[in-house]
Amino acid sequence: MKTLVTKLIGILSGAMLTLSATQMSYAADMPTPSPDTLLLTQVQIVDVDQQKIRRGAVLIEQGRIAAEYSVPPADFKGQILELNNRWLIPGLIDMHVHAFGNRAPHAKSDFAGTEKISQRVLYAGVTGFLDLFGHELGQITARQQQRAGAFLGADIYSSLSCLTAPKGHCTEYGLETRTMSTPEEAIAQVQSLAKAKPDVIKVVYQPSDDQPSIDKATFAAIVQQSNQLGIKTIVHLKTWQEVSDALEVGATAFTHIPGTPIPTGLADKIAKAKMVVIPTMTVHTDLTDFLFDKTVIASELLQAMTTPAIIAGYQSEETMKKWGDREAKWRKQDAQRTANLAALVTAGVTVLAGTDAGNYGTIQGYSVHREMLKFTQAGMTNWQALAAATTRSGSFLGIDNTLQTGAQASFVILDASPIEDIQNTQKIHAVIHQGKVVDREQTLKNGF
Repeated sequence: MKTLVTKLIGILSGAMLTLSATQMSYAADMPTPSPDTLLLTQVQIVDVDQQKIRRGAVLIEQGRIAAEYSVPPADFKGQILELNNRWLIPGLIDMHVHAFGNRAPHAKSDFAGTEKISQRVLYAGVTGFLDLFGHELGQITARQQQRAGAFLGADIYSSLSCLTAPKGHCTEYGLETRTMSTPEEAIAQVQSLAKAKPDVIKVVYQPSDDQPSIDKATFAAIVQQSNQLGIKTIVHLKTWQEVSDALEVGATAFTHIPGTPIPTGLADKIAKAKMVVIPTMTVHTDLTDFLFDKTVIASELLQAMTTPAIIAGYQSEETMKKWGDREAKWRKQDAQRTANLAALVTAGVTVLAGTDAGNYGTIQGYSVHREMLKFTQAGMTNWQALAAATTRSGSFLGIDNTLQTGAQASFVILDASPIEDIQNTQKIHAVIHQGKVVDREQTLKNGF
């Protein structure tokens, strides 16, 4: 890891992020411009919503896009960052994480904590994430501190807790969560949680599972109360019947994609109801690639994002002894989930990028790039995959994460076009978060 970071520091200190004297100029007779003003020039703007690339300049003021120019203003006296025709995309948002850290089979866990993960993932171009269950007070504190500027990290959004049945999923981790057995208890818990201002409500509904689950009436009460309070609901579930129930009670979104064939007509019903899907393809399918596709685990970006112990865990003799004969079986299961996602894409369902990072087969910050690749393998265009991880995720959270005037100035600058190859999102030249050029090496260091 130290060798990799040293190498990257050397590269970045050269051509990649240096603001030379010719790039940053101030008029001798003018006052020093505000540090909140920055002009990006010679940039290829990848307009995800319009599905067009245009060359121009982008003015940032006070953390937002103030203007766009086809030709930069000749009299601009502030800070200028020349990008030499590199590609500008909105910052990536991972819509399903557990930001405590990373886990791997037969390995010491990478328990970094939410604050450090928030800093670390900026290196990978993730400028925001949605945590869908952790330590409630810890989530509240980390989110508050990040938003107050106590540390430079990706924007933290959170469900703060998990609404589930007594001894249901989420209770097995030793963290206090919110449980309920009746609609009345559910309403009280939603009202109580709402006081802490969760960005979404996370619900576990899986009566098909061995663990206890809330019943449908309790599920409906959670959704109804959340709707009344103006808070979106994201439902963790396992089967297509549970998806149908979520449709019936009016849930905003569901996360995870069932592994059995999608019933005929269900994708169209989901699309008609405008229910959003966060399929978490990486957590379902990338363990296969981590074990059996050596190019994935060898990724420089992946290796920068976690500890050597985690990486070694996926390559250990113990891991291969346990799972080494399962590739064919797992590939078949993965293909079914890809087919299910393809059916949803064909039906026009809104799909958002979320990884369930924190589980096997995922790496915080890295896996959102893999999620976009999985989307294209299910029939999405590169434009659609980018939208799922940028503008559409922002819209779900109620933030403007586009490249339009007035939008937040959180960007990733790439050395190659993501429209030519979606994997080019990993070729990161620079990251800008809320109008500030990120010192990627320092934030990475701070994250460990």
